[in-house]
Amino acid sequence: MCKAKDELVIGNFSEASDEELLTCLLPEATVQEIAAEYGTCGHLRQWLVNTQPKEMAVIRGIGPKKAKQFQALYELMLRCQGLSKAKVPPGIRSPQDAVQYFRQLSYRTQEEFHVLLLNTKHRVLSCSHVATGILDGALVAPREIFARAIKLAAAAVVLVHNHPSGDTTPSQEDKVLTVRMVEAGKILGIDVLDHIIVGHLGYSSAKEDGWL
Repeated sequence: MCKAKDELVIGNFSEASDEELLTCLLPEATVQEIAAEYGTCGHLRQWLVNTQPKEMAVIRGIGPKKAKQFQALYELMLRCQGLSKAKVPPGIRSPQDAVQYFRQLSYRTQEEFHVLLLNTKHRVLSCSHVATGILDGALVAPREIFARAIKLAAAAVVLVHNHPSGDTTPSQEDKVLTVRMVEAGKILGIDVLDHIIVGHLGYSSAKEDGWL
């Protein structure tokens, strides 16, 4: 299965599998339990993102103390990559600024649709989770997008959703949805600044790529 803990020497960690790295931190039985839950240790990032500390703590061989250490380790990893929420900008000046809010969304196993609500200076008023699941007109209707924007008197919005496959190429449905929201926003006097698709391979921006 995995290499023994003492077989992984310092400097060799970059070549180790997720499963081998976990075995350096946890009992082998615990690693097997995690692997069984997610199918393979290739989903370690999804596990770290989606598992709450309380859920992690009840796994045999982890407990509250180790769960806290994992959360701290993951936050350190995000900060080293410049992806921590601690580094999220107060305003949205570019697609990259918006992406900072949704890096963890990149590793979700289901599609999720979110909306950033902005004031006239493009500072973030709120982030609204609109839908989870395969995106279509029934799940993501203009009323779902703009209801909270109207309530908070938002001047503009940024649409964001993820592609669990990692491929952020927009589908035809993504483009059609964007056009619908732009038209609805014009009627309401709320600008749709961008539609961003995130995935673990990167992101795509309607504004940058010219399909807005």
